[in-house]
Amino acid sequence: MKIAIWLARVLLAAVFLYAGFVKLGASERFAVTVAQFSILPPGWITVFSIGLPIFECVIGLALLTPWTARAGALAAATLLVTFLGALGWAWSEGVTTDCGCFGDTPTSDSPALAMARDGVLLAITLLLAWRRTGARSQAGSPPSTPGTSQKTPGSDADP
Repeated sequence: MKIAIWLARVLLAAVFLYAGFVKLGASERFAVTVAQFSILPPGWITVFSIGLPIFECVIGLALLTPWTARAGALAAATLLVTFLGALGWAWSEGVTTDCGCFGDTPTSDSPALAMARDGVLLAITLLLAWRRTGARSQAGSPPSTPGTSQKTPGSDADP
């Protein structure tokens, strides 16, 4: 199971690092794509088109580091929910543009396919975030209140 968790983290990290670096390399083109969504005010488009790829790279790095993997998964989940909302809104408004998910790399994804891809990535991130929490709570004994002690099974020591 640990290998599957590790592979999921590496896969997600690769997706976010790739998307971030590609967008950074084509920030002007990405800004045009963001503008086509007509969601952000014009003054925020340049800031967003540079800030988002940096944030995606930070998420990718966080996913690779064991002690920040859960925070990275939660940040990725938040970002993916935002992407799903933007794609859903654009689809409902009839906006026909490339999603800009991978910067200057044109994709022929329909909005439904882009949303499905983001939904799968979201499910993986949520499983990673839940798994880390579940693993911690199952790994040790229940937390004790300060000033009290608990006997462990097989221990004859008095508290």
